[in-house]
Amino acid sequence: MTYFFSRPAPGRWIGPLLLLTTLLAWPTHSAQASEPCNPPNVIPREVCDMDTFRGSPPRQIPNGWTEFVLSGNPSFESHNDTFWGAPSLMVRSVGDTFKVGIFTQVGVTPGAGYRASIAWGAPNAPDTFGRQLGIDPTGGTDPNAPTVIWGPMHWGEGRILNYPPPDVNIDVKARALGETVTVFFLVDHPRSTGDNLIFIDAVALYPDESAPAVEIPPTETPAPEAPVEAIVQAAAAPEELAPEPTATPTETPTAVPTATPSPTPTATPSPTPTATPSPTATATWTPLPTVTPQQASLGMSQLGLDNLGGGNAGGEGNTPQVLLLLGSFSLGGAGVLGGSYWRLRRRR
Repeated sequence: MTYFFSRPAPGRWIGPLLLLTTLLAWPTHSAQASEPCNPPNVIPREVCDMDTFRGSPPRQIPNGWTEFVLSGNPSFESHNDTFWGAPSLMVRSVGDTFKVGIFTQVGVTPGAGYRASIAWGAPNAPDTFGRQLGIDPTGGTDPNAPTVIWGPMHWGEGRILNYPPPDVNIDVKARALGETVTVFFLVDHPRSTGDNLIFIDAVALYPDESAPAVEIPPTETPAPEAPVEAIVQAAAAPEELAPEPTATPTETPTAVPTATPSPTPTATPSPTPTATPSPTATATWTPLPTVTPQQASLGMSQLGLDNLGGGNAGGEGNTPQVLLLLGSFSLGGAGVLGGSYWRLRRRR
């Protein structure tokens, strides 16, 4: 029995050979960098992978991240340029320089070590872009704080940034000081070549017990505050001393004594007019006239004046004249007595 084997046409092997060549030529470390947002990464996958965005250009930010701007004014917006599946974050500026970044806070185990890593940071002018990762083990959100531990700044070529050495790698390690750490990614673009941009995607945080212990002197942060308080207190002290030369006490002594002379109008010598002797002039001398009629009538009878009225034996017709005469005598006596009393008062 004879077997015949057909020879395949030469063109049939081209496709499989190209596929095999591509797979063999693909770097072995790409497998290590694939799916960077999967566990053991502790940043939520949708945050690490920047799956969704909020806002609109020029401030369109991945959910779970917050932008910070140290200088310049570039635009932030969603884009589809990434090796790990769209979308990615594009930071772009035309003709201007900038220094900006993003950060996210992550819940961690206090005291455990961690390593921050970014899988995609692709600029269109690599030599003008610096890329850097940072971790704040205290969970702070200020990129300028002394508590932030920064990794190496990478300039030049490099799109996939989490290859192990000797390839490009800008990972940074730190040990958590609390239940939260903050992961920063910084882009420094100090020189513009025109329309410059960078694509950012897949920022992860992995447990790593090789992270060194963190030593943050507690005196570093209070130090700037202490002088400020001292300056404020020093500035307040002269202000408190300044009122002393104004001699405010002089106002109180002058005011109080000047008000006291008010009693002078109460010149109580007014009791002197109460010379109550005035009632004595009218009181005791009223009975005196009752004595004088008897003396006057006796005088008149002795002088023979009983019959002045026309010889009436009974004296009835002479009564008016007698009364008139008696009245004049009484008035005269009263005048004499009053004058003598007045003279006696004068002598006293």
